[in-house]
Amino acid sequence: MNKVIFHLHDKDNITTAFSNINNLIKDIEKDLSIVLLMNGDAVKNMCDDKNKNKVSHFQKKGVDFKVCGNSLKAFDIDKTDLISDVSIVPAGVGELVRKQNEGWAYIKI
Repeated sequence: MNKVIFHLHDKDNITTAFSNINNLIKDIEKDLSIVLLMNGDAVKNMCDDKNKNKVSHFQKKGVDFKVCGNSLKAFDIDKTDLISDVSIVPAGVGELVRKQNEGWAYIKI
């Protein structure tokens, strides 16, 4: 199983993240698990309706979208403002450490 966690901290790089995820899915079609973890102002992308269709498209392909709970608090974003089925982790950096210790490949966008 290929396990990859993409880390997005800058909200302006969401298009790059989507492109990289798409390229990975095309290259490695089977036995692939992908997480896109967002912290910092990147969490704002998961409140933006213009990203809703892209997120849904990738969720159907098995991509898991996670946002940092600390960042949500810092930007005063309520969980009800998030796109459907986006998960909240307590701390983005903690999730990155856990995933890397579990053998996930780390890609910073």
